[in-house]
Formats: sequence, C-alpha cells, structure tokens
Amino acid sequence: MTDAPTPEPTPTPTPASAHPELPRAKAAARIVGLYVPLGLVVVQTTLYLLWLPRLPNPMAVHWSGAGVADGFASPMLGLVMFPLTGLVITALFFTTKLQDVQNRLRPGGDVWGPLNRLIPAIVLSAGALIFTLNLLTTTAQLDLANGRDLAPNLAAMVIPYPVAIAAGVLGYFAQPKLRIAYEADADAGEPIELAAAERVVWLGAITATKPYLWAMAGALVVASASFIWIVTLRPVSVVAVAVTGVALVAVLVLTLVSMRFNVRIDERGLEARSFLGWPRVWVPAESITSVEVGEIHPFGEFGGWGWRLSTDGSVGIVMRTGEGLRVGRASGRPLVITLDDAEAAAAALATTMQHARAQRRIEGDHS
Repeated sequence: MTDAPTPEPTPTPTPASAHPELPRAKAAARIVGLYVPLGLVVVQTTLYLLWLPRLPNPMAVHWSGAGVADGFASPMLGLVMFPLTGLVITALFFTTKLQDVQNRLRPGGDVWGPLNRLIPAIVLSAGALIFTLNLLTTTAQLDLANGRDLAPNLAAMVIPYPVAIAAGVLGYFAQPKLRIAYEADADAGEPIELAAAERVVWLGAITATKPYLWAMAGALVVASASFIWIVTLRPVSVVAVAVTGVALVAVLVLTLVSMRFNVRIDERGLEARSFLGWPRVWVPAESITSVEVGEIHPFGEFGGWGWRLSTDGSVGIVMRTGEGLRVGRASGRPLVITLDDAEAAAAALATTMQHARAQRRIEGDHS
C-alpha cells in the first residue's frame, strides 16, 4: 500500500495590523521611557550616596524663583525625595500598557501612533529635569559647613528646563516614526423609509463608565494631594501653587463635563452636549458626508477615554470600547462617539443626511 502524501501545513495568516517595525518601535519606547529614566534614578542615587558625607546639615532643599535658598532640611530628605520622585515619574510609562490591555481584548491586532512616542518622551523629559536639578543643587553644596551659606544660584533653577526639553525632543525623535491605524470594521447606516409628513428624531446619551470614573478619581486624588502639599510648604511658592491649582481645576472640570453627554439627532443634524451645557459638538445635516456604525477603540484611536482629539484629526467623545458612530463631515473634523443602540442612531442620522441631500437637489432644481 502506498502512503498518502502528507499535506503541507497551512501558514497562519498574519494580522492586518502586524508591522515589521512594531517590535523595534516598542523596544525604542521602553528604552526612552523606562530604561533611561530608571538609569538616571540609579545614577543620581549612587552619586548622592557618595556625596552624602560632604553635604552640610542642614542643606538647602528649596529655592525661590530668583535662585535664593529659602528652605532647609537634613541631607537624608534628598536621599529619599529625588529617587522617589524619579521612580514615580518613570512609573508613568506604564500608562501605555493600558493600550496593550485594550489590544488583547479586541480583534484586529496592535495599533501605534504618535502618542506611543510622546508618553515615553515626556517621561524622559521629566526624569531629566529631576536628575539635572538634583545634580546642580547638590554639587553646589559640597563641602559647605551650612546650607544657609549657599550663594544665590539662578542657573541651577533655569538650566534643568532646557535640558529637560532637549531630552524630551531627542527621546521623541529617537523612536521610529510609525503609525498603525485601527482598522475599523464599520457598516454604513441605512436610512429609514419615512412618509412625506414624518420626521426622524433620536435621543440618547454618552455616559461615563466605571473605569473612566476610577481613572479620573485617581487623577483627582493625585492633583488634590499635590495642591495640598504645595500649599503647606514654607515659604509658599506662588508659581507652584498656581500650577498645581490650575491642574486640579482642569482635572475637575474635565471629569464633570464628561460625566454625561446628551445626544439628539433630528432633521437639523446631530448635537452632543454635556449635561452642564458645555462643551457642545454640533454637526449640521447638510455637512454630513457619511454615517457608519461599528466598534470604537478609545485607546487605539484617541489614547484614552473622554472628550478627545485623535492624531488623524477626528473629534471623539469616547467613554468605552464598543459600538458607536463615525460621522464624516464636508467641513470640520470627523466625529466619533460611543453610543448604546448605535445602529438605531446611525439609521436616524443616515435618514437626516438623505433628507438634507434631497433638499439640496430640490433647491438646485429650482435655482
């Protein structure tokens, strides 16, 4: 008996979003946003330990805007404060891992874009700022008997900022310029057949999800704690209080306005308005060029939840991964919103678009 030939194995298809440059881009992001900042923490801690016997007690730990030392403490404070700050900043790199979780939870493979380069660059920039500030303020006090004898040093307050900016820019452009867009599986909205006297109206809402609320609650806790800590420092730094205060108000406002957006679709177009009245997104019926319904991927397309702008120019009100609308506009940015019962909303908006086109044809025939 002749043995049947062994069939050749069928090759596994490569996902559409797979890209040969993606592993290199991820490795570069880890180097820029994780390994280098961690290395800076290790270097600054090692140097500080070596210099510790030569530092005064008390030493200067706070400076005014003019570079005059106005706060003093034990050198042990710096041994804890600078490395801890560096580690907290480096930990921000792991916010990019939220996108990896989202990618695993949906089909279609990975997405990648400028945000994936920006976050590591920001982490590197902040780490370089802390490292340079620690280096300059510590070396200036070596072999002093008392930190209060330190001469004003404006350069130590100014130099870290251009260094941080340069590190961030270098970190951004050191990573490959790669964009892998999320391939949306969307269907065109089907218009509803209406009688001559009938009109279409659809009402819905975009509501905040629990993950979004937990994330914003965490941001509020951090912003509030930072503000309280800055306010309690003596002497008070007006600039630091203003910066942390503005950050706290910004987080609070973003949290509140995004709690709920009320959506209305009628013959005039689509309106999405925060329950507080602002912000308001308005798409007139005559400017709509396409209506699609499909899955929305907030982290892949917009870098997170909320009221956002994507790298491709789309405006998003995206509170979760799931079904939603994609609305093309003749003028203005495309609109992407997450909605329950998105098919019904798409049908209503497609009907509105069809009606607006019919009206334009009638007006064109009469002109």
